[in-house]
Amino acid sequence: MKYLHQKHPNGVYYFRKRVPGDLVERVGKRLWMQSLKTSDLIKAQLAAKRLDRDLEATWAKLRLPPESPIVEAQRIFDALTTPEENAGLAFDYIDHLAEKQPLALVAEYEGSARMLDAPTANLTHTEKKVLDLIAGRPITLTDAVTYYIEVSGKRDDRKFTQSVQQALTFFVDYLGDRPIDQYKRREIEERLVSGVQSEGLKTATVSRRLSSIKSAVNKAILNFEYSFKNPFEKHTIPGLRDDEDSRTSLTPEQQAALLALLGKSENSDTLNGLRILFDTGMRVSECVGLRVEDIHLEADIPYIKLHRNPLRRLKTKQSQRLIPLIGYALVGIKRQLELSQGGEWLFPKYVDLKREEVKNDGASNAMNGRLKSLGFTCHCLRHNLKDRLRLADVSMDHIRELQGWSRGDQASRYGEMTLLGVLQDKLKRIEILS
Repeated sequence: MKYLHQKHPNGVYYFRKRVPGDLVERVGKRLWMQSLKTSDLIKAQLAAKRLDRDLEATWAKLRLPPESPIVEAQRIFDALTTPEENAGLAFDYIDHLAEKQPLALVAEYEGSARMLDAPTANLTHTEKKVLDLIAGRPITLTDAVTYYIEVSGKRDDRKFTQSVQQALTFFVDYLGDRPIDQYKRREIEERLVSGVQSEGLKTATVSRRLSSIKSAVNKAILNFEYSFKNPFEKHTIPGLRDDEDSRTSLTPEQQAALLALLGKSENSDTLNGLRILFDTGMRVSECVGLRVEDIHLEADIPYIKLHRNPLRRLKTKQSQRLIPLIGYALVGIKRQLELSQGGEWLFPKYVDLKREEVKNDGASNAMNGRLKSLGFTCHCLRHNLKDRLRLADVSMDHIRELQGWSRGDQASRYGEMTLLGVLQDKLKRIEILS
């Protein structure tokens, strides 16, 4: 009833509703007023209810972030070219674009469709992209990266988008923004070398940037059905990871200070998290994203079964693994189970059910706050475990298995539970708290 309005008694009912303030500019008015074409109150109420529902749905769509030109162009292109009965629509679309060109341009090109490729053609960015797709011209590297971010479903993931954009800048600033089939392998390799030698970037950083662009171009080649090979594939970065610093290793003084901290009687999310990281080498997100059902203390060998869940992805397929629990990690798990009070999540404080995500940054900040005075971060604990294992003569195959790096066929060779026993034996070599 609150949206019904009559200009005159017994007259036609109107629907009247204020346009939300954030949409006034896009809608073009502050008040939405529309005749319901009836003076019958019951009919007017039903019509107003339907109109209100449709308006809310329209306004919700207006609030969505706009599509990037390349994604919108592909959607238009698909509508013009598939299915087969749409064969003539692409020509109609070209005719439509030609009709809106200035008379001077039409005269210069004698009405030929070539005028649409002229720099002065009256076309939107999206329309230019559609023409490129119709003509079979490959998209540019910037478009490939934009498309990759959109279709990955991670447009709102600030860390992911920032990393991919940095990779794009790394190549475009040096090689220019060109169609993706026009990059030469030789110049790409020169760029990789210059990134290390001239700019002082770590080889691992250059490798990550190459990997991001390779994935973006592969996605474009696959989805736009191009027939050429990806020029960003199969490159070797000389001396990859040879330049890694050993800054993640702890000094004897830092190790002693850390053990004093872990040995405190305090029972808190932060300290329990550090205890678990110290003797498992897990990543912070892997740790705070654990469910209680992932913990198996009743087994002959207490262990964690780490796998993906709806709120926390894993970095790679190899990140899914079994981790035996020893020492401080076992203590941290038991104390944290007390704090979780029988809930679903081991660290409920760092789980946002509404946004369906694990608050990795919040957990890292809290843990790093406790370690700041010691001179290192919680990520160093992962490398510290690797160093401790190597000093105990544990093979790199077993270290990779424990830390979820790329690995061989350990699980298939041993069997899961046998492998668990083997890994526990390796971890026992470095156990400090028995």
